[in-house]
Amino acid sequence: MNQIDVYYRALLQYRAQTAESRECTQLNKAIAAAEADSEKIAVTRVICTVEEDWIEAIEEGLVHIEKAIKEERQFIYSNGEVVPIEKVKNVSKESVQHLAKHSEMITRVHEGEDLVPDKLYTVERLNDYTVYENRFLYMLLCYLRDFVTLRYNKILDLSNKYDGTLRINKEVVLQKQKITYSIDLHDERKDDPYLRENNAARAIIDRIDLILKTIMSFLSTPLMEMAAKVAMLKPPITKTNVLKMDNNFKGAVALYDFIIAYDKDGYTAEPQVMNISPFGGTLAGEMADSFALLAFLTYEHGLHIEADLKQRYELEEQRRKDEKVKQKAEQLEALKRRLAKSEVSPEEYMLALEKQVKLLQGETTRMELLRKELSESKAREEELGQHIETLQADINGLHEAMEDMRAKHAAEINAVKEECKDRIHELIVRHENEMRELEQTYHSRVEAISAELQTTKERWHEDVTKMRGELDEQQNAYDTLAEAHRQLGEEKLLAEAKLRALMVEKGLLTEEDDFTDKESFDRLEKEFSAFLRFYEKQWGKTKKRIRKELLNYEYLKGQAGQDKQP
Repeated sequence: MNQIDVYYRALLQYRAQTAESRECTQLNKAIAAAEADSEKIAVTRVICTVEEDWIEAIEEGLVHIEKAIKEERQFIYSNGEVVPIEKVKNVSKESVQHLAKHSEMITRVHEGEDLVPDKLYTVERLNDYTVYENRFLYMLLCYLRDFVTLRYNKILDLSNKYDGTLRINKEVVLQKQKITYSIDLHDERKDDPYLRENNAARAIIDRIDLILKTIMSFLSTPLMEMAAKVAMLKPPITKTNVLKMDNNFKGAVALYDFIIAYDKDGYTAEPQVMNISPFGGTLAGEMADSFALLAFLTYEHGLHIEADLKQRYELEEQRRKDEKVKQKAEQLEALKRRLAKSEVSPEEYMLALEKQVKLLQGETTRMELLRKELSESKAREEELGQHIETLQADINGLHEAMEDMRAKHAAEINAVKEECKDRIHELIVRHENEMRELEQTYHSRVEAISAELQTTKERWHEDVTKMRGELDEQQNAYDTLAEAHRQLGEEKLLAEAKLRALMVEKGLLTEEDDFTDKESFDRLEKEFSAFLRFYEKQWGKTKKRIRKELLNYEYLKGQAGQDKQP
């Protein structure tokens, strides 16, 4: 039961009580009739009409935003660092390549065992969800939250607001009483529960509330919480390929463009005023009873008669209960007499008798409860008295024990102080001896470690020199194999080119054989390049041979000329 129901029920009960009194009824009529023209109630309500264009646009856009969030777009990047070997969890291709370039990280080499470097390069691949598109979604949701919240709060404030005023200025003159009062009451209530339940725009307000809750739920998703940790985007936005091509992000961009361009309130508000003057009828009677109650409260508290009135109230309540019991007893006697004269049936008499018994049982039960409470109060009072005496005795005993304990502690503290002096001196002497022994051990250990370190460095330089020589030999072998592999590839391409030339020469390749696709044409280009390299190499050899033969011819020719001379 809410507040207005409680007040209404209390008002009905109050008026029912005053209606039984002739004096209260006369006062009520006099107040209601006096200067009725000065009575006025004015209540203002605002009728809010919400435009649905922005609601429908946001509802449609939220569907695309939800799907875009579920895509969980991310960027994978690598983070590499050199760490001690004992911290390495896995070895990748990058680790081996880095170690080949930094052989100085290998300091221990043992025959028959694997190489164990001191440090190793590791690569950690991380997922970054704070890509531009996710940051755009977070910015859009923040804009939507502010856009909807501003309008939602304003619509609620206008449509669920009650603004009522009451103005009365009266003078009531009776034979022995004169009441003059002036009231100027202004009652303003926000988010009134009755107006909220009976709001004509409640359905569309519920839609706006659902939109706002949906936006807040999207902002609380793990993806948006990660996007919130980086700087928010600022307009204008850059329409990336994802924002332009992905259907879900296209819908989100369309909603962003809509709210950025929306410059209306999204609702209209029309105030309606209801006036009541004069009151008349039931309203006049209710107002009169309330003013009479105010006059009574002023009288009661002004004379400080609250206690007297309470006592009289309890006596009156008891008198009414006794009167009720007496009436029931008289009714029972009357029924008994009528039963003797056969004017009523035994059943009616028994029913009345049962009612009387129940009434008396109720009074008896109430008296028994009062007696029991009184008895329990006396027993509790005696028990508390005994407990207080016990506590006082305990307090006295504690005081004595505290004094004894203080004296005992003082003696113990003095004894401990004397004992501690000797003990502290002994500890200081022993500590100084131990420090000297530790210093000697430290110096000896440092000298041994220095010698061992020097030996280790010399051995390490020898091992590194040997390893570098082995690595150079392996590199030369690798270069030789790579050159051989390249030459074999060249020879294979050249052989394929020769084979294809022979096939053309023999007519084995016709116009139906197609080499225009990318893979086939790329293969032809490689074969042609290999042939050109082969041609250039052979042409170089041919030129050397021609020069050699030409020089040899000139030489032979010169010898022949010498032989012909006399």
